[in-house]
Parts: sequence; structure tokens; C-alpha cells
Amino acid sequence: MNHLFQQIDLNPFTWVHRRVSERDFQGFYHWHQGCELLFVHRGQGRVIVNQQTYEIKKGMLFFFQPFQLHRINVEVSPSTPYERSVIHFDPLTLGKHLHLFPSLHTLLKQLQNGVNEPQAFDLENTYNYIYEICETFQNSLQTSSWEEDSQLFLMQLLSCIRSNMNEVKCDATSTNKLRSLHYSEKIMHWIEEHYMESFDLNRLSSELHLSKSYVSRVFKRETGSSLTEYITIRRIKQACQLLQTTDQPIEIVGESVGLGSTSYFIHVFKKLIGTTPHQYRLSHQSVRS
Repeated sequence: MNHLFQQIDLNPFTWVHRRVSERDFQGFYHWHQGCELLFVHRGQGRVIVNQQTYEIKKGMLFFFQPFQLHRINVEVSPSTPYERSVIHFDPLTLGKHLHLFPSLHTLLKQLQNGVNEPQAFDLENTYNYIYEICETFQNSLQTSSWEEDSQLFLMQLLSCIRSNMNEVKCDATSTNKLRSLHYSEKIMHWIEEHYMESFDLNRLSSELHLSKSYVSRVFKRETGSSLTEYITIRRIKQACQLLQTTDQPIEIVGESVGLGSTSYFIHVFKKLIGTTPHQYRLSHQSVRS
């Protein structure tokens, strides 16, 4: 839990090409200041985002919105490595010329700001194409500046996403079937409604018609984290947002996210973020000014 917040610098983009993990992959909840696109070359596990879980497999492309809490829970070994390419980017900088391509421009805005937009795209059928554009982009960075090539790369990925969304939409209209929620997703939706209150496992179990022991076990199995960890991190993320966007006193912020004791709130916040709530607010005020 000591790696909650991953600070992405203010560069227009950060590119990671085909990073491989074969052991000791420590998944953790985190969020970024900009957008993130994650493309899976190899791997198995789950991505947890927006109170939903998605399968990790070859050809999956994930889009994470700015400041959106997510976790990558991967099962790795020398025989089942996790290989991915990742781009973090500032949408204002990297998307500044997309207005010339209205459809892609609208799509990026939807992905970036939408409440119920899809965030996982199964692009296994176009894996070879995406592999090639990743390789081409990587090679271009060795010989030329990033500005034009990075915007072209983003447009190519958005085009793949658009095609996939159209295909999925056609399938949905023909079958009209939705998958049932995983238990962990039901639990996360419940927590989203109640994290600002004192946590009551009995109430959660009763309202979801599950035993207390099963709730804890299934959440750990499906997400890789404990209920306590998830609730604490969700509260601290909301506290970060309030500290950045409001002038509420520290004690009021703690109360509003379900951590009523001011001293306990400061202790937990410092443990996870690495600084006190007051120092965090000051540092972000100086960034904005």
C-alpha cells in the first residue's frame, strides 16, 4: 500500500516499449495525472478499473482516464511473463491537432471524460498491426523528434479502438446480452456508494446476500487486494481530490471520506501518499499557481 500514488511528470508523453516482467510483479492501486494506454503483448490476470474487472490477455488495449483509480493484477512466472507497451500522455498536448479529424477527436474526449465509456478493448484480431505500429513508433523515437510521430501513433490507436467499438456495438444489437457482474464488481459498486461512511462488513454482506468470510475471500481472489486496502485507498483518493479542489479544513476532509479521527486520517494519508494532507495541499496549490 506504499505505492498508491504514481506521479507522472509534466512531459507531453512517456513511452514504455515491450517491458517484460517474469517474477515479482507487485500490482498496486494508483492513478496518473494524464491519460494512459496500456497494450498487452503477453500475460494473464485482471485489470480493475471503474468498479469493473477485465481479463488481461494478448491483444488487450486499456484506456485509463486522468486520476482514475486502477490496479493491474497479473500472474507472472518465467513461463507466463507479462509483456506490455504503455503510453502516458497529456491529452491537451498530444491531441491538439485532432480537431482536424473530428471523429477521432470526439472519441478521445469520450474516452477521457466519459462516465460509462468502455475502457478495455479486445484487439487480438489486429494484434499484428498494433505490434507493427508500436515497433515503428519505437524506431522513430531513435531518429526523429516525438511531436509528429506520437500524434500519429495516438491516432492509429484511436482508430483501432473506434473499429472495435463499432464491432462490439453491432454484436450487442444482435445478441442483446450483457455479462453478469463478478462478485468483486458488486462489492466495489457497494463501496462506491458507502466509502464515506464507517465500514460495516455485516451490512455489506447482508445487502449482497453473501457471508462475511466469502465476501473477503472472493474480493481478494478476484482483485488481488483485501477489502480493507481497497476501501482505504478509495477514501484517500477522494481526499486527494478534495485537498486539490477545495479549501475544506483537514478535519472536514477526513470526515467526508469516512476517516473521522483527524490524527488517524493524517497518519493513513502520510503512510500512503508520503506527505501530510497539509503539505499535499500546499504542493498542489503551488503547481496550479
